[in-house]
Amino acid sequence: GCGVLGMGGLPADYTRQQIRLLRTMTSRPFGVNILLPLLQPGQIEACLDEKIPFLVLFWGDPKPYIKEAHRRGVKVFIQAGSVTEARAAADAGVDAIIAQGVEAGGHVKSTTSLSTIVPSIVAAVKPVPVIAAGGIATGQGVVSALALGAEGVSIGTRFLCSNEAVAAQAYKQRVAHSRAEDTVYTLLFDVGWPNAAHR
Repeated sequence: GCGVLGMGGLPADYTRQQIRLLRTMTSRPFGVNILLPLLQPGQIEACLDEKIPFLVLFWGDPKPYIKEAHRRGVKVFIQAGSVTEARAAADAGVDAIIAQGVEAGGHVKSTTSLSTIVPSIVAAVKPVPVIAAGGIATGQGVVSALALGAEGVSIGTRFLCSNEAVAAQAYKQRVAHSRAEDTVYTLLFDVGWPNAAHR
């Protein structure tokens, strides 16, 4: 397992600073997640300059970044919300596809359940590795994702309540005491990113 540093919409200098800080805390591999609609000038270049192990892109075309990333020894993953998007990314040369189900927290591009989208993307992009994301919070969820053909899982909300997560304690408590039925799928929190569905 490895962590992913979320840097959506943050300045390049801050992204670089956070990568360097993270390297003081671990010698393990990690990735950096960039939301392409919120991409800041120099942000991807900062990640490549720092020679991160892998770059996770979301909600956009990864093609402009793949050649230079690979030249610098950085792998590129893309989070995809549809088979069409996954197939285009595989054709562009990404190293792995993160298949997002509609159950996902945070920004949600997919409109398809994880149980449907994972096997569909696996079949469409073989032999590119597929990682399942969306609503996975237990060992049983991991086993289910692997049974669907995923080679691994990407988990976000499950770690939101960790001590390391920078979130308000009241928010963490609400998440920890909620049920799946308590989630809301909305467009209200678009942070200036029109039509960005969010859970």
